[in-house]
Amino acid sequence: MNKKLKTAKIIAGAAALTAGAYMGTGAALCYGILSKKACNKHPEELLQAPGNMGRYMNDVNFRTADDWYCGINPEDTVLYNEKGERLLSKIILREEPSHKWLIAVHGYTSRPRAMARQAIHFYKNGYNCILPCQRAHRNRDEKFTSMGYYEKFDVISWISYIISRDPEAQIVLLGISMGSATVMLTTGERLPENVKCCIADCGFTDCKELFKGAITKEAGLPPFPFLNAADTFAKLFLGWSFSDCSPISAVSHSVTPTLFIHGENDDVVPFWMMEALYEKCSAPKMKLALPDTGHDEACANFPEKYWEAVDSLVNTHVNA
Repeated sequence: MNKKLKTAKIIAGAAALTAGAYMGTGAALCYGILSKKACNKHPEELLQAPGNMGRYMNDVNFRTADDWYCGINPEDTVLYNEKGERLLSKIILREEPSHKWLIAVHGYTSRPRAMARQAIHFYKNGYNCILPCQRAHRNRDEKFTSMGYYEKFDVISWISYIISRDPEAQIVLLGISMGSATVMLTTGERLPENVKCCIADCGFTDCKELFKGAITKEAGLPPFPFLNAADTFAKLFLGWSFSDCSPISAVSHSVTPTLFIHGENDDVVPFWMMEALYEKCSAPKMKLALPDTGHDEACANFPEKYWEAVDSLVNTHVNA
């Protein structure tokens, strides 16, 4: 065999093995983080999830909200979007007619029931409540989440659903963690005037930036080449890039008044991300930073400050 040809075959074989290992690594990370299995690692029953029974026993607001939600026991409402995808939401309607609506979006590995504390507050203040189920969570059909990138279009579908029922609707968006990213990404789209304001609780700036820290902290791996491999797999097989999922880009051209909330001791989504989001936001904005507070602990640790800030925003932009 020609020596040059033999060398070329060896190099090609090594390159193929390297590429295969690269893509295999990317696939493993995406399946480990973004797959339906990863999104549903906690038990379906909310109180069986780690820490929630303690919350239920020790936090009267959590217990009251969860009991209220379970007493209503809302069934799934199914909506099919323009692509024929099946969207699911828990919908809680007031008995008396109301033009005020809340869309409250849960976070990664969570579920609509976890938004009961937010829903009960708004419900008592005259709001109908829609609690969407995020992609790949619970009984949604998707195999992967996109951390808010595709989920924002689901929120837009629910906005259209509300307006089709109630053309005079005044809509508030609220999200926690990945749900916060979802609603911020939604505000980066062209929205109807019915959407009045947005509450972004402990949301991240950019999916790539979030994963860069998480891959090192949780897996002990350097971002390069592992994050790059996962991003390549997502581009090729999931239809989106980590840099596409960028709430900080969305809020930079948003016109939706937004309240940013974050705990200063958040070890899941770093506190500095809220400051960066607030700085870049082009819409009317407020922020609430809470000391000695971790991820998704703001409402539990400082309920009075939390609801004072939320009500200040909402009452400014939603007619009574």
